[in-house]
Amino acid sequence: MSLSAYLWGIRLFTLLSFSAWTAIIFSVDPRQAGVAGVSLFFVSLFAALTGILTLGVTWFYRKGLGDEGAAHNLGIAFRQAVLLGIFMTLIAFFQYERIFVWWVVLLTFAAILLVEFSFRQFLAHDTQESEIR
Repeated sequence: MSLSAYLWGIRLFTLLSFSAWTAIIFSVDPRQAGVAGVSLFFVSLFAALTGILTLGVTWFYRKGLGDEGAAHNLGIAFRQAVLLGIFMTLIAFFQYERIFVWWVVLLTFAAILLVEFSFRQFLAHDTQESEIR
């Protein structure tokens, strides 16, 4: 699949998830909806953020590496967007639960960075083993 086809699919996904998130904001009262309404809010927020961030990270890859380099790094861009989406959704959840303080956000950011560095280390180690064989 070409880079532009991938990006159009992500744009469509982002538009649909952002529409769902907007509909939930305007139609669901969190006090009356309970856990289901709050869960739908955070899941749709995560989906919208992941789509937006995937487009943004891919845009940075296109600027830095060109279309071919961006196409080669689509999986990495998606992984980074998912991790950033988790981070931003957790920040919103912390605010919802009234536990949003700077050190909790810093610990969450450190955990997300550790996950990203672990992925990079694992994939680099896997690539080195395949080159040896």
